[in-house]
Amino acid sequence: MLRVPSVQTTLPSSPTAPSALSSPLEKEPSKDVPELDVVPQRERMARTAEVLVQVLESAGVEAAFGLPGGAISPVLDALLDHPKIRVVTTKHEAGAIFAAIGYARATEKVAVVVVTSGPGILNTLTGLASAFADGVPVLVLAGEVARSAQGKGGLQEGSSYALNVVASTRPVCKWAAEVPTSSAAPHMIRRALEVAQTGRKGPVVLTLPLDISSQPVPVPAQFGAATQEHTLEPKAVRWAADALTRSERRVIVAGSGVRFGEGPRLLRQVAERLGCPVITTPKAKGVFPESHPLALGIFGIGGHPSSSEFLEEGVDTLLALGTSLGDLSTNGWSKLLKPRHTLIQVDIDGSQLGRGYAPQLAVEAPAAAFLQALLPLLPKKGRPVSYGLRRLQEPGVKEVGEEGHITPQRALWELQHILPRDTIYTVDSGEHTLFALHYMSADRPDAVMTMLGVGAMGSSVPAALGAKLGHPERSVAVLCGDGGFAMCAPELATATQHGLPMVVAVFNDGRLGMVEVGHRMIFGRSPDFGLEPVDVAGLGAALGADTLTVTQPGEILAAASRLVGATRPLVIDIHIDRTESMPRNARTQKLAEDAGWPGAEPPRSKS
Repeated sequence: MLRVPSVQTTLPSSPTAPSALSSPLEKEPSKDVPELDVVPQRERMARTAEVLVQVLESAGVEAAFGLPGGAISPVLDALLDHPKIRVVTTKHEAGAIFAAIGYARATEKVAVVVVTSGPGILNTLTGLASAFADGVPVLVLAGEVARSAQGKGGLQEGSSYALNVVASTRPVCKWAAEVPTSSAAPHMIRRALEVAQTGRKGPVVLTLPLDISSQPVPVPAQFGAATQEHTLEPKAVRWAADALTRSERRVIVAGSGVRFGEGPRLLRQVAERLGCPVITTPKAKGVFPESHPLALGIFGIGGHPSSSEFLEEGVDTLLALGTSLGDLSTNGWSKLLKPRHTLIQVDIDGSQLGRGYAPQLAVEAPAAAFLQALLPLLPKKGRPVSYGLRRLQEPGVKEVGEEGHITPQRALWELQHILPRDTIYTVDSGEHTLFALHYMSADRPDAVMTMLGVGAMGSSVPAALGAKLGHPERSVAVLCGDGGFAMCAPELATATQHGLPMVVAVFNDGRLGMVEVGHRMIFGRSPDFGLEPVDVAGLGAALGADTLTVTQPGEILAAASRLVGATRPLVIDIHIDRTESMPRNARTQKLAEDAGWPGAEPPRSKS
C-alpha cells in the first residue's frame, strides 16, 4: 500500500507567552536530566482569551476579520498585544467571513473570523455554508453570554432553546462546539485549527462564553500534530494507469480539488505524458492553463463548445479528479460525462464519490497524491496531440450590442488587457458569471476565485479584500453585477481604510439580470427585478473609492494609467448592453422541466 500523507498540521509544542507572563525565577537545570525548555518550570497564568490568541499566533494565523461586540470583547482586547495578527473590522459579519474565505483561498492558510454572539454569528451563516461547500479552511470564534446568564433570555444570547447557535451552524461546518471550561479552551482551539485544515478543508465554529474567555487559566505545554493519511492501493493506481494508457478516447475532468499544493503541476505532467485533453469544472477554471494545446476549457455553466463537442463524440475512459460532479459542473448531470467503458473518480472526500455518476473505480485520496502515484506508471513521452479551447466567439470582436453599449465580453477583454497577468479575479454570482467563466483567459490556478458551491451574491468585494490582504504584491480585481455590488459595497470603505487598492468592475444592467432572463425563458414573462436608481459610481465615491463610468468600447483601455500607483479601490461602473446574454444549456431546460414548463411559454389563466 502507498501511504500518502495529505495534510500534516503541526502546531507548536506550547504557545509562546509574552515576557510579562514568564516566570521571574529561573532554576538551574540538572546536569543529569535532559533540558526540556518547552515544559514550564512553574505554572504560568493568563486570561483564557490571551492563551487562545497565543495559540493562533503560534499556529501561523496572520489575519482576523470581524465585528466587535460585548461577548467577544476579551478576544479583541487580547489581539491588541499580538500585532502579528492583523485585525480587519468589516462593515458586516457577512463581509468578514467572505473576506476570510478570500484570504484563505488566496494563501491556502486558515483565516479567523471574530464575531459576537446572537446576530453576530448568525450573520456569518451564508459565508459558513459557502466555505463548507467549497472546502475553505476558516475558524469562526463567536462570543457568547456568560454561562450564568444562559437560558434567561439575555441580550444576543445564542445558547437558549430558541436560538442554539452551535446546533444551527453544525450543518454548514466541519465541527461546531461551545468551549465548556477555561482549561479546555487552548486544546479546543488547536483541535479546531487541525479539523479545518486536515482532510477536505472547511470551516469550524467555536463559541466562547464571556466568563470563560475572561477567566485566568494555566498556560499549558502542548504536544502532538494532526495528520491524515490516505492509503492508495497500488492495484487501483495501476488499474487507472492501464485504463488511461489503453484508451483511444480519454479525457480528464479536473475539479477545484486539484488546485491545492502540487496538483496543477502534476495534472499538467500527467496530461502531457498521456497526450490527454483536459476539461475543467467552472470552480476549477485555471487549474489547467487554458492556453495549453490540451485544454478543452469548461464543461457546465459558462462552458465552451470545445469541451461539449469533444464529449459528444464519445469517451472510453474519463478521469474525474477533485470534483463531486455536481449540477453546475456537469450541465445538469449530462449523459455526455458517462464514458463507454471506465469512469475513474478521485476525491479526498469519500462522501462525494458516486453521488451523480457510478464510477468503475472510486479512489478516496487527494488529487495531488493520486497524480503523484499515477505519473511513474505512464509512458515517458506523450503522443503529439493538440486540441485547444474554443469559445463561442473571440471576446474582443463584438464591441457593442443592439443598444449601442459595450458588450460584457468586450469589457472583460479590455479589463484583462489593462490588468497584470497575475491578477486575482474574485467573481460574484449573476449573469456576468457566465460571461466571466466563458470569455476570460486563465492560465494560473489561483487566477479566478468563484464561490459556486452555494452561489451567494455579495461575496466578491469582501473576498477581494481578503485576497489583497493575503497577496498585497499582486493585482486584485472584482467582477460583479450591480445586484451583487449593492449587497457588499460597504466593504469598499474597509478596503480604503486599510489601504488596499483593487479594481471593482461592476457589470451594470440596472436589473437582477440572471433571474429576469431566466424567468422570461422559462415562463415567458418576468416580475420587475430592476435595481435603479442605484448609482453605482456615486455609491463607490461615497465609500472612498475612485470611480469611472463606462458605456463604450475603448473606455476601459483608456483607464490603464489610473491603475498606476493607486492607493484605494477603483470602481468601474460598466453600463453593459442588455441585449447580450449567454445561450442557455441543458441545465436551463432541466429548470424549465422542474418548473412545469418544458421548452414552451406557459399557459395563461383565462381570468
